Amino acid sequence: MKIIILVAKLIIIVIITIITFTNAQPTDIRCCHGSAIADNKLYIGGGLTGLASEDIFTDDFFSLDLTVPFSTLSPTDMPYKENPNVLVKCNGHTLVYAVTKEGGMIFLFGGFRSEPKGSAIYGYSLELNAWSEVIPVNGVNMPVESTTKIVGVTDSSLNNIYVLDNATMYVYDAFQKSLYIAPDLAPYQIYYYASVMLSTDEIAYIGGGKRDNNDNQNNIPMDQILLYNTKISTWSTKNAKVSDGVVPSPRKGHSASIAPDGRIFIYGGFDGDENAKESTGSYPVFAVLEYNNGEFAWSSPQLFGQLYQFRIYHTSHIFGNYLIISFGRNLTHNRLNTIDIIDISNRDNYKVTTDFLPPGYLSSTSSPSPSPSSSSSSSSSNNSIIIASVVASVGSLVIIGCTFYYIRYYRYRNVIPTPSSGERI
Repeated sequence: MKIIILVAKLIIIVIITIITFTNAQPTDIRCCHGSAIADNKLYIGGGLTGLASEDIFTDDFFSLDLTVPFSTLSPTDMPYKENPNVLVKCNGHTLVYAVTKEGGMIFLFGGFRSEPKGSAIYGYSLELNAWSEVIPVNGVNMPVESTTKIVGVTDSSLNNIYVLDNATMYVYDAFQKSLYIAPDLAPYQIYYYASVMLSTDEIAYIGGGKRDNNDNQNNIPMDQILLYNTKISTWSTKNAKVSDGVVPSPRKGHSASIAPDGRIFIYGGFDGDENAKESTGSYPVFAVLEYNNGEFAWSSPQLFGQLYQFRIYHTSHIFGNYLIISFGRNLTHNRLNTIDIIDISNRDNYKVTTDFLPPGYLSSTSSPSPSPSSSSSSSSSNNSIIIASVVASVGSLVIIGCTFYYIRYYRYRNVIPTPSSGERI
């Protein structure tokens, strides 16, 4: 009987192992999430999942390995890894990578929270693979929830994080673990904006909506760039000219990413009418803003192979020669579960690609990345092998258990029990 119990326990362990190895990849449809690049991985966390009629707050947190080739045509075969969940369910927050005395950390600020709302700041240690609450040591606090979807940026040292919310600039010194509030407010409240840190130590706020003191709301013209000087804590505005194409139409819910050469890539956005069954996308969906010698200039290059004419509430990052765009929402409010990649290596030929190759990867001397069909077949084949192996293992365990049981049964079936010396016959 003990052998049978042992076999049953082993079977349970094997079944749990099967479930563990065959869990689905983190490819739920989502928007309004946060993301950051650290240690050659794209980390994604939180957001809204579910269908258009649902607003499901999530706390999941996962990463995409950017050191290996992959195809975006099959989301379930991409090199995702699930990490410990965020300590709060939220959307519209920002994830920012910074360097602390203990090492690299991804910080979470603001957003809209479900109960319990938790603390204003959380940190994910790359070394410990764990989240923790972050409390500024100098006693300065910021609101737990933000008033809009926010975007945080760091300076060149990766020590200071700048988060703008409701015209207030919050500065978190990750190295000293201190929070500061800039003395001067922005000239107006700005929401659903995009922002990047320029090489001049200025933060450029591009697009979005603004609200004045009389609560009047308007979209900000895309040729009006709001600047924050991080060195002297002052605000200013600059007008952008057009070098090629047109000034992009005003927008909210878009993204901005800056390349090492100073090109700022704007992607997506809409007119801001959340009540429309089909929102009006901003034109063009892809635009480039450059900042040279103190002057901004717009261009509207053609994007070859463009997949979506409309995308909002996504995130984007520059990695190598790629602009990586993650998740978001489409024209009819449906959320997406795709990663899209734009090759930005050639200024005269911006194109969407479905095959990601890491920087330094030599495709001519290395094995080519598998096609989606072969990856899918390989994945299915691997699953079949795992299941077949487990079934065979379970069967073997059952046979061994039964064999031991019958051997024991037949060996002792004719034995007559002998009473102990203290018992009566």
